Amino acid sequence: MKLIKIFCILFFLSACSFIGTTYNVSSKVGAVLLDERSLKDDWTDTQINIQIRSNLMAIKPTYALDIEITVFEGEVMLNGALPTVEDIETVVETAWQPEEVTKVYNHIRIQKPSDIFSTSDDALIASSIRTQLLLTQDISSVNYKITVDEGTLYVMGIAKNQKEHDAVMNIIYATNGIEKVISHVRKSYEQ
Repeated sequence: MKLIKIFCILFFLSACSFIGTTYNVSSKVGAVLLDERSLKDDWTDTQINIQIRSNLMAIKPTYALDIEITVFEGEVMLNGALPTVEDIETVVETAWQPEEVTKVYNHIRIQKPSDIFSTSDDALIASSIRTQLLLTQDISSVNYKITVDEGTLYVMGIAKNQKEHDAVMNIIYATNGIEKVISHVRKSYEQ
């Protein structure tokens, strides 16, 4: 029975991954001129994510299921829960393996991983914010990565100006269900 559950979860995740990949590719092609990043940067981030996930699968398949990996311009953000410090150390070390990785943000909690159904509220919040970013005229939504984990929202990206940064943060803080916000947004106009 446990094997059937694992198979169903893997099938569900692979279907979501395919849909997500299709969406990401089509949104990238449509937004190339608006994006602060190049397609090459996005491709490199995708390759880093795949390499980390594959390495985790080789070590312990549940790592790849229990940890969310977000990559933006070579920076890796890890979210989720694992039962031991040793597990977390293994995942963080694995995240540093691709040579293109420049930074790793470790937001992994020590606790028993949540099941797939208990994370649905977080997924709905993240989806709602992504949609609002997409529909807001002065925001290049492809320049932001949103993750919600246990009511904490994590955002990575590049703000092209202060107006855009403020608009993104206003949407985030106006969203119900968020208890805390951790931002890894860089301001390209200050560099």
